[in-house]
Amino acid sequence: MAKLGEYSAKRRFETTPEPKPGVRADAAGPLLFVVQQHSARHLHYDFRLECDGVLLSWAVPRGPSLDPNDKRLAVFVEDHPYDYASFEGVIPPGQYGAGEVIVWDCGVYSPDEGGTAFDDRALAQRRVREELAAGKLSIQLRGEKLKGSFALVRTKDAKTWLLIKHKDRFAGPHDLHAQPRSVLSGVEVKDLEVVPVQRMPASRLVPTGKHAAMPAPFAPMQAETGAKVFRDPAWLWEPKLDGYRMLVYVDEPGVRMRSRRGLELAPTFPRLAAELKQQGPHGVILDGEIVAFDASGKPSFNALQNRFQLKNAREIAAADRASPTLFFAFDLLYFAGIDLRRLPYADRRRHLAQCLLPSPLVQCVHADEDGPALEQAALASGFEGVIGKRKDSRYEPAKRSPSWLKVKPVQSAEFVIGGYTRGKGSRAALGSLLIGYHEGGELRFASHVGSGLDGRSLGELEERLQALRTRSCPFASRPLVNGPATWVKPELVAEVEYQSWTDDGSLRAPVFLRLRDDIDPKSVRRSRARAPDLASDAAGEVKAAPSARGRSHAEPAEPRTRARKGAGAAAPVDARIGEVLAQLEQPKNTLDLAVGAERIRLTHLDRVYWPADAALKQPALTKRDLLRYFAQVSPLILPHLADRPLTMIRMPDGIGGQRFFQKHWEQARPAFTHTITVFSEHRDEQHDYLVCNDLPTLLWLAQSGTLEFHVWHSRAKVGPDSVSKSTDFSSSLEALEASVLNYPDYVVFDIDPYIYSGKEAKGAEPELNTVAFEKGKEVAFALRELLAEMKLEPIVKTSGKTGLHVFVPIERTLDFDDARRVSELVSRHLLKRRPKDITMEWSVQKRTGKIFMDHNMNVRGKTLNSAYSPRGVPGAPVSMPLSWAELEKAHPLDFTVTNVVKTLIQKGDRWADILERKQDLARILGSKRR
Repeated sequence: MAKLGEYSAKRRFETTPEPKPGVRADAAGPLLFVVQQHSARHLHYDFRLECDGVLLSWAVPRGPSLDPNDKRLAVFVEDHPYDYASFEGVIPPGQYGAGEVIVWDCGVYSPDEGGTAFDDRALAQRRVREELAAGKLSIQLRGEKLKGSFALVRTKDAKTWLLIKHKDRFAGPHDLHAQPRSVLSGVEVKDLEVVPVQRMPASRLVPTGKHAAMPAPFAPMQAETGAKVFRDPAWLWEPKLDGYRMLVYVDEPGVRMRSRRGLELAPTFPRLAAELKQQGPHGVILDGEIVAFDASGKPSFNALQNRFQLKNAREIAAADRASPTLFFAFDLLYFAGIDLRRLPYADRRRHLAQCLLPSPLVQCVHADEDGPALEQAALASGFEGVIGKRKDSRYEPAKRSPSWLKVKPVQSAEFVIGGYTRGKGSRAALGSLLIGYHEGGELRFASHVGSGLDGRSLGELEERLQALRTRSCPFASRPLVNGPATWVKPELVAEVEYQSWTDDGSLRAPVFLRLRDDIDPKSVRRSRARAPDLASDAAGEVKAAPSARGRSHAEPAEPRTRARKGAGAAAPVDARIGEVLAQLEQPKNTLDLAVGAERIRLTHLDRVYWPADAALKQPALTKRDLLRYFAQVSPLILPHLADRPLTMIRMPDGIGGQRFFQKHWEQARPAFTHTITVFSEHRDEQHDYLVCNDLPTLLWLAQSGTLEFHVWHSRAKVGPDSVSKSTDFSSSLEALEASVLNYPDYVVFDIDPYIYSGKEAKGAEPELNTVAFEKGKEVAFALRELLAEMKLEPIVKTSGKTGLHVFVPIERTLDFDDARRVSELVSRHLLKRRPKDITMEWSVQKRTGKIFMDHNMNVRGKTLNSAYSPRGVPGAPVSMPLSWAELEKAHPLDFTVTNVVKTLIQKGDRWADILERKQDLARILGSKRR
């Protein structure tokens, strides 16, 4: 550990979040480099190279440059632990290097004087040591932003070096400072005070693993057909390229370019093969597509086919000059001795962006989480559609996997030609094709196809079909045809566009598009459209997309229809959810929504409720998105709303418009809604409160602009745990106090930080900031420890804004006055333990810099936002129930309307399970009230 002695001496690890010292042992794979942007006293860049288990480090005040004329000062500093490579976060004030840190770039590197050694770690490290000792290290970097050859040159001062770009095809006057975002989290260094980052293990930054020989050629993984594009943080989307699928193998002997059929195409595309050879001799396998473009600059499969037919070297060279073909890489499967196929797609995608050396003919395909936006851009650019890929999916050679989905505006698929019939007039020789697909070892008939056969395709088809004529029908069952049939050997593949499959297994409105010589006819199977997993299946049961922990994407989700008792009861998954989601897919701005037997008039569905926020990487969210969210989480949110008087915060024009705080509903309402009447002690009168017990009411409230649902801490329903059996809430104050509504389900501890970000308007409440939320978490854990000493088990959720809500579920034997006294007693005891962190002062000025604990939330009629309720603030956060283990790493913006649905469906409502564990607080406190 002597290597990291200086690093350790400068830091107090009980205070700083930086990694503790540790030397990486038994590492394999290429060496890592990282550049971290560090906003300390001055913004600078830290350039780090892995060697011998640690990171050799230089501080580069102005950052790297791609201009060979720029000699950037690089000051040699203390070695850092390998785990520091993925560190992003805030070093607290008073600590060494205080300030924000992001990973500005990272990737693999190798000494390159006389050739690279990406695949020989020991040799590479020996050369690094020798060259550094000599005062000049020449290296090739393969990162997302930095690529090509660089030199580190020592000056007369042993600690002063120069970082210089060598002249190569990556050199130029590029402004790297125009790329300020982290390559891991996507945040800028200035965002870290507000936007938290989840730290990735440093071992995932670059390809690592046991050295393995390059695999023998294999068939590529394929996508299933998707019903429509969707937005889901567990997926990435790529444009669907209209070309030839290709696996490229680059090693010492040269370049192999294998089509889906296993054909070697390097001789057909010699210029492209020469370009791909520059990826290096140390072993690379790329998955991608060859694409040709027409005169207008749009992808053209016809141009590619014409190019593919050329065999003469002179014609090929002329075609390459006139309209070169490009290779677009979308996967990296092997690099420098490391087989990457078992890694998640998200990691392979990052390694591809790092390791690929792009050129005018070799490019990396763009990918984005926003599937609908990417689809729109892809179609506008002339591409076929988009491909969606699960971030946690492994690469499965030769398999058509539901972890990859292809979505096109019109359906098309490949079919095997098994024969043809004669036509009339100019089509006498060939009227229609007879096509099918393989299933169960047999060729099954699918349809006749006559549309789309023009003069050019007819001539080519007639010539090629004549050579394949046979006497026997290749289909498992002889199809009914509309004329004499000529059978052919099933060796040609046609791509066919169609509207849908009929119930009897035929194609509706098929149209011939083209022949596909790049596809093996034996691989052709029937394509079935797969809907996104967040919709419902035929039974109406919401299915979960799989977690990264191993359940196959194709496996059915466990049904969660077990009814629970009491306040935490989770309603059975409603068969109507899928129907609601399907109706919301209609592009209409006004819609009569059917929810079972009920009807809700939806208007202004495209009205933006949460504007797009670039800093938070949040797209604009509309009323339609809110309705989708509520439909999907209804099995989880409704048990927390049921039978509780409801206070609504309505924002019918979105979060930037007018807000209505509404307790009582006096307007007209649908017949399916329900209210309870409650006596008002302040006005000596009765008021009607809405209760939200079902899906139609929840969606109607969303249509009415209700973004936030705030509920009482007590329920209007008598249960076995309730000491009061009275449901008279309205006749008098005495009746209300004697009723079940005066007995809460839990004691509340409202943890509200008054630690300001510095961006607030004068007199405003604190804005969300990481420092404040982390301090709130610290107090919440201290509260949990104190309650555990009292034999009480608390639960916790985010408020969705700056605070936390801690609850102790209790039997309904204590009234609100008792609950308030318990909350105050515990809070004051915690205040004595942590006087520097906590306040119970009512003066806002006296709360500054501390966590305010508000025991007065335990008052009848006071409300808190419900579990799973959205909040009407930027980012569209959701009030999220958490386990205590989840709270350790949590931040409010981790849980938003856009990303929380799948997480909720996967894990279920564990919070409600705990809420059922009612604790007899009266007995625990020694009370005589029973």
